[in-house]
Amino acid sequence: MIKNTSLAVTALIFSCSLIFAQKGLDKDVTSFKNLLKDWSIGVNYGTTQFDGDIRQYDYASSVQTGLTYQDEDFKELRSAFSLSLEKKIDEKASISFECVSGEFAGLRRPNEYVGFEIDDPYGIADNFGNKFVTSFIETDMLFNYNLSSDIGKLIKIELPKNLSILAKVGFGYNQFRSLRTNLYTDEYIYSYGYDELTTNESEDMVSQSVIVYGAKIKYKVANGLNVLVDYTIRRSMLDKWDSSIMDGGNGNDRFSLFSLGLAFDLKYINSKD
Repeated sequence: MIKNTSLAVTALIFSCSLIFAQKGLDKDVTSFKNLLKDWSIGVNYGTTQFDGDIRQYDYASSVQTGLTYQDEDFKELRSAFSLSLEKKIDEKASISFECVSGEFAGLRRPNEYVGFEIDDPYGIADNFGNKFVTSFIETDMLFNYNLSSDIGKLIKIELPKNLSILAKVGFGYNQFRSLRTNLYTDEYIYSYGYDELTTNESEDMVSQSVIVYGAKIKYKVANGLNVLVDYTIRRSMLDKWDSSIMDGGNGNDRFSLFSLGLAFDLKYINSKD
């Protein structure tokens, strides 16, 4: 009798423990989902275009062909990848943190330097034109504002509910390496983030602050899943991205990133909705 009673008590205690553990687990899961409900994660991939002292055209990209010292043409258009985390504040506003990594480049032929003084700190450049390539990694903090309802009122057309048009502005911290060389011979002219007078990368990248602004379109294709179209401009606080500080040039460097991607609302993780 005592043995059976002990077994019954043990079974009851074990059952109660499982019930309380399940309730605790359900509470933790609910709290976790509530924490994630206003967050989304996005990934984008796209094309960069530089605008500064070393750029051939104002409204188009350029390519240098027929280079005998390399296997492919030198192109101004390069690529970059971004990863973002966005926190919704209300129906119109949100903040986001973005990490971007990639390259941008530029070239400028001799005819485009007429009337300008070429930046040549070491006295080794000639008048054969310049090119540069910059690799970078950047972290941004942005404020986003949904303009969809305002645009709809302006054009007097109700936009689809699953379409959002957002403006964004913020600042970032950019680390980069930039190498400028002769356009036709690829001989070293100047650099940042490389050992002096060589094409060997130094231990440290160069750092600077940037201003970020642009716009993006979000189109909801399923619960929690959005297609992104993004156009963002990053403006340097200095004039070093192209390793050229040219008198009468464009001043502060900048580059644009046009990208496509996907964003996923984290509240739908393990959700049955």
